[in-house]
Amino acid sequence: NVGELNLMMSHGSNQHWWPWFNTTDPTSVSISDYRQWYREYGAMVAPKITDCNLEEEMNKGVEGTGLAFIAFTEVMALFPASPFWSTLFFLMLLNLGLSTMFGTMQGILTPLMDNFSFLGRHRTLLTVCSCLLGFVIGILFTQRSGNYFVTMFDDYSATLPLVIVVVFETISVAWVYGTDRFLDDIEAMLKWRPPVVYKYLWKYVCLLAMLGLLAASLLRMVFKGPTYTAWNQTKGSEMTLEYPDWALVMIILLIVFASLPVPVGYIHTMLRHHWAPGAPPQEGPGAEVHRELYTKCSSTDQLDPNSHQPLVEEDGVRSRAVFLPVGNEHYQLLSQQGEEEEEEEQDTGV
Repeated sequence: NVGELNLMMSHGSNQHWWPWFNTTDPTSVSISDYRQWYREYGAMVAPKITDCNLEEEMNKGVEGTGLAFIAFTEVMALFPASPFWSTLFFLMLLNLGLSTMFGTMQGILTPLMDNFSFLGRHRTLLTVCSCLLGFVIGILFTQRSGNYFVTMFDDYSATLPLVIVVVFETISVAWVYGTDRFLDDIEAMLKWRPPVVYKYLWKYVCLLAMLGLLAASLLRMVFKGPTYTAWNQTKGSEMTLEYPDWALVMIILLIVFASLPVPVGYIHTMLRHHWAPGAPPQEGPGAEVHRELYTKCSSTDQLDPNSHQPLVEEDGVRSRAVFLPVGNEHYQLLSQQGEEEEEEEQDTGV
């Protein structure tokens, strides 16, 4: 502000509202003198000159990409041996991004390999192709307009779909599967039963809270409309604008595609079990022997492989395995001594 005042004084005629302090040296101007002058003559120089409110300036927080690539970069430049600290800082950002992507890619690859066996046989090729696809999509965010796409994805591909997914999860556990069955499963695994209050929290409180949050978010989006913050070069300031029509379509697709897998997966599973010949019954809890076997498998007690008998219901039909591993295998841990003897035999060639 003082520099702008000095520029105005050097290009303009003498005015009665010129400040009495030295505008050529901003460091010599105290905040109290400036604010006193602004209260008297600020209206004559607005909007170019603004009030000097330290609290307001401190409340203007930097967020998003500007926090890491602008604010922290300026801080690093003020450190002694700034190149060293800058290198460490950006290496930390690189490692943070890579470690985050490990979990994200594993969450994508594991379901694909579990549901499609031929993909599991080509794990390396699937991983490389998935990373290349993510790299190509990521080029969209490196353009000059990339920050606007980052904001769009951050605001609409994670927040609202996450609430929708939580609503689906609550309905599936509390109403479709049943809270009583879920509490029975927890009791079988943990050896103690959670309080009955959880039943009503899951069925009513959590579901109503999530539905209320979802309705409020949708109403706000419909009546207020999605907006974004853009930089106006003419005015030299940020301004709030509405998304164009093609961007609104993109936002809707982001929300739908992020939420669609849950209901589609549910419908696909129901149809597969309904039309599959000899499909196992889906209603009611599993046999008590399943819970007993699960308890033994999850404890230090080893199962006797000779005592295993096929699980058969009273009518002679094989029951569905609720807690058994795939194939009803019995897994036993080898003793450490046996492993050491095996390694010695391999080393000696015996």
